[in-house]
Formats: sequence, C-alpha cells, structure tokens
Amino acid sequence: MQTVYDNKKVCCGCTACKCICPVQSINMIADEEGFLYPDINHEQCISCGLCKRICAFQNKNYTADSIRVPEVYAAKHKDDDVRKKSSSGGAFTAISDHILLKNGVVYGAAYDESFRVVHKRAQTTKERDELRGSKYVQSDLNNAFIDIKEDLTNDRIVLFTGTGCQAAGLISYLKNAHVDTKKLITVDLICHGVPSPNIFKDYIFYLEKKNRSKIKQYFFRSKVNGWGHTEEAVFENGRNDYTSRLSQAHKELFYSDLCLRPSCYNCKYACIARPADITIADYWGVEKYFPKFYDKLGVSAILINTNKGKEVFLESADCMEYIKSNINDCASRQNNLHSPTPINPQRAEFWSDYLHHGFNYITKKYTHYGFIKRIRRLVIYILKRIRGLI
Repeated sequence: MQTVYDNKKVCCGCTACKCICPVQSINMIADEEGFLYPDINHEQCISCGLCKRICAFQNKNYTADSIRVPEVYAAKHKDDDVRKKSSSGGAFTAISDHILLKNGVVYGAAYDESFRVVHKRAQTTKERDELRGSKYVQSDLNNAFIDIKEDLTNDRIVLFTGTGCQAAGLISYLKNAHVDTKKLITVDLICHGVPSPNIFKDYIFYLEKKNRSKIKQYFFRSKVNGWGHTEEAVFENGRNDYTSRLSQAHKELFYSDLCLRPSCYNCKYACIARPADITIADYWGVEKYFPKFYDKLGVSAILINTNKGKEVFLESADCMEYIKSNINDCASRQNNLHSPTPINPQRAEFWSDYLHHGFNYITKKYTHYGFIKRIRRLVIYILKRIRGLI
C-alpha cells in the first residue's frame, strides 16, 4: 500500500505530495497536535510513487544555483516606519516592494479572519503588508504551490517566502511539474521550528476569554519594547497587552520546544546550505561586529545563496543601508544554521497533559503564567499556616 512517509519525523507538511498527485488522491489532514499530514485515498491512488519520490524533506533533492559560501549582509530599511512594522530590519519589505514594482506577486504567511496562519497571495503593498512580521505557527499552505505554478505559467514574477522546508518542497514540486522557474525567487527564514496551530488557536481563545474581548491584531514580534521578542495582543475593547505573564505565554511555549512539529527536531535545512535564493533573519550580535550600525529598531541578516538571489538583492538594495559581513559572524548567534532544535524530553508529557487536561492546564504547568499563580497560592498557604488559621 502506498505511503508518503513512514513516521512523522520525516514529513514537514509542505503539500508538495498533495499538489503533484496526478489523481488528486491526497488530502492534508490535521493530527491531534494540529499539524497537517498527507492522507492517501487508497481507492483513488494509482501507486505511481510520485508523492514519495518528490519529497524534498526525505530526499533533499532540491537543486539551486548555489554560491558555495553565502554572501552575508547586515541590512536595514532606510524608512524607520517600515522597520517599526517589521520583525527585524525590514529586508522582506525591501525585496517584496521590488517584486511588486515589477508587477510580480508575493506569497507569504498571514492571518485569516480567525487568526489561523495561512499562506496568502499578494499583488499590492496593502496585501503584502499582511505578510510582514514573523508568525511563530506552522502556516497552512493550502493550494499555494498550485497557484504559484499557475502564476509562473502565466509568466508572472513570483516571490515565495517561507521556511526552508516549504521553499524546498515548492522547488521540488515545480521541478517535477516541469514548470519554468526562471521567474521564481525564493526567500527562506532561519527557522527555530514551527509551533502547533492548535496551541495557538487555543491561546487566542484563552486570551479573548480572559480579556472579555475579541482580538483585533496579534504581533509575534512587537517593537513596543524595541528590537527583541515581545508578543502583543490588541483587543477590540481598546486594550492591548504586552506586559502580563499571560501575554508572553505563547512565546514561552515556543522557546520551550515542547510544541514544535516532530520533523523540526529532525530538520534537514538547519544548516548553511539553504534551498532558497535568499535567506533572511535577525542579525543577532550585530552590535558586536558593527556597533555603529546597530540600533533598537532592528537589523536584518541577509544571506545570498544563489546568483539569482544576488541579482534580486542588488536590484532591491536602494532602499536599504547595508554592510558586507560574513557567515561566521552571522552564524555565531544562529543555532539553527548549525543544527536542528533539540527535542524537549518533556514533549510527550506535555502533549499527554494537553490532550487529557486542555490548554489551561498546560499553560499553567509549563509557563511562568502558571508559576506565578502557584507561588501566590503557596505564599497564601504559608501565611495561613503562620497565622494558625488552618
């Protein structure tokens, strides 16, 4: 019987297998953690094996016009307002502006109406702005690969942004679909791993319940405290929260590595050899190497991986200040350029707790939101014992 993957550690959910299937026998189905996996309808399947052969994650079969060692730049957009709205230095805005000016289309991660993270297609700067900023949840690519194929077939310039595994999956799909990719530009991110969509969905619901209001905007990388990682929720009742323990609970779960996709701990793209034309990230540690270039609005690291990527960078660089750096300095604070994020030994316990007791329980057990409450209860208990009330 045909299968796409033998275990979840080797499936990143990129949808290439679903999109290439000649009889449309594959659907993406969410598991109990909320991650999407290909599910084959065996009554339709013709056992051609194409789905498994094109899997970039299992075969790492992408090809790129690779530069042996990436050219690296520290860069920041000249418009401070752009950088305030960006996670780091505004490199994505600079590159995507260039593509839109050439009548191209841009694909990237955005929210839908219920704050699910999905890949969207943008043809205007207003649509593109939805794609700006980090999204620390695995995005649903849906039919993005098929839409990109159609855009390229119609001779449009396409910029795709996503994780390394998504970019590799797209390249493999288009190659096997015999699509001319001369007008495709891929940008990937230095990725720590993608957290569960179910955890984020429950977190949004919990925030809304606690604040008795729907969320209007959510920023994974608000710059209200400057360049760093502060998450911020803006509510319809006019309140915004970036200071409470609860407001940073999702960030804590993200960095705890308890709720990443299983394949993230086995990532094939946590290395310097990237599948995309350009890689962008925060330039952490820039103050050490270029102290005069550092400021609190953020600096991007841009890795040029291919000759096509170099051409696009140079064409879009007019709106950026940039300094040439090197891969050693850039990689010194980027662990995921060296190896995948290690699995947290408590991961199985975490998911068992979530599935048996729900989101409220795991938030209180695994984040400081619950820790503070436990300390408060302990202090009250001790005070009562001291006063002889119990």
